Amino acid sequence: MIPKITKGGISFKSALQYYLHDKEADTQERVEWAQTENMRTEDPQKAWRVMAYTAKEQDRLKEASGQSRAGRKLEKPVFAYSLAWHPEQKPNKAHMLETARESLQMMGLSEHECVIVAHRDEPQKHVHVIVNRVHPITGLAGDVRNSKRKFSDFAREYERKNGKIYCERREKNAKKREKGEKTRYGDPVIVEAWHSSRDGKEFVAALEREGYALAQGRKRPVVVDVHGKAHNPTRQLEGVKAKEFREKLGDLDLEKLPSVDEVIDRARTHDPEKEKRLEAFEILAARQLENMLAKHRNEQDKLKLKHRYQFESDKEQLVKHYQLREQKREIEKQAAKVKDTNWWKRLFGVTRKEQQQLNGQILSFRSSRERYREQLKTTTGKREREKRRLKQIHEKEQARLKASIERERKSERYSIRLQEPELARSHSRSRDDFGYER
Repeated sequence: MIPKITKGGISFKSALQYYLHDKEADTQERVEWAQTENMRTEDPQKAWRVMAYTAKEQDRLKEASGQSRAGRKLEKPVFAYSLAWHPEQKPNKAHMLETARESLQMMGLSEHECVIVAHRDEPQKHVHVIVNRVHPITGLAGDVRNSKRKFSDFAREYERKNGKIYCERREKNAKKREKGEKTRYGDPVIVEAWHSSRDGKEFVAALEREGYALAQGRKRPVVVDVHGKAHNPTRQLEGVKAKEFREKLGDLDLEKLPSVDEVIDRARTHDPEKEKRLEAFEILAARQLENMLAKHRNEQDKLKLKHRYQFESDKEQLVKHYQLREQKREIEKQAAKVKDTNWWKRLFGVTRKEQQQLNGQILSFRSSRERYREQLKTTTGKREREKRRLKQIHEKEQARLKASIERERKSERYSIRLQEPELARSHSRSRDDFGYER
């Protein structure tokens, strides 16, 4: 048995689209069967929605199950690997399912959501297991550290239990580890291509069958895998020196090998489907940004309207509270009374008393008006804080969306998450009518 762990990902839809369809096609001829595990739907085509929802709701699941929400956000919830049997072996569906479940148990992922897919496009029987690292109940992320070593031990134990050892190299490495000697992991594709070929042309052909390519690195020939990562082949091949490697490739003109960038560009150029996905992705990403900006402008307008009504309401309440209108009317009455006085009132000092009363009323009005203005300043300050808070929320949301788009663009998987506004809305945080989180 040969286990192989693929590069972790962020998009369940892209992963399942790849495994549930033929390469670069919408047909499903290479899919022999597919089965879901630990989820409510039995339809593999719908499984990605369930898995994506679980990953999105990780924090809520942690909170509901009493787990701590501390720590970094899980960036790559997609964990995928394959189990391939020797061409001599012909396991049936039940045996392949049981083995896949045992491998999940070995990794501590038996309770996690997953889809198991069997393909018929290779001479050897094999299954692909796509797992959601987020536990559907606790929200905790499954530990996949040292997975290469764990799968190596799992495959070794499987071959021993089934009575025939097919991978001698794995046995040798295990014995070395038992003696305390160091071993190293070799990419199975590169290792198999090397040991199954007699010269350079056969080696290149074996690599190309698996989507790999031989290229010229900065100092030496390298092997570029399906993800565009360059590997030094002699580091993957135990006991093979650079001189021996070059001797076997003596029938090739290594100087004419394409560069790593040329290999990657060629793969992109010869993938029209990927270009179509990229074009659609960019259109959807631009639409998503445009929709978010429109939503933010709407929330800002609502907040301005709320502040306008709130300010007028506060003004009216403060005027009533400090009785500014009443005080002003009293001052006007008293001023008119002082102005229109008889000579006998001035003679007996009545006017002076009325003037003193007027001065007191004016001082009281000025004091009330000052307190009124201070209260309005407090209201204005609160309004500005709310505006700044909403602006910060908008900036964070825009930054998160732009970062998500950039991650999708760099991954070259072009996740269709951006095409699912209803899913995005279901995960968005609830807000009131003026854009504030409840």
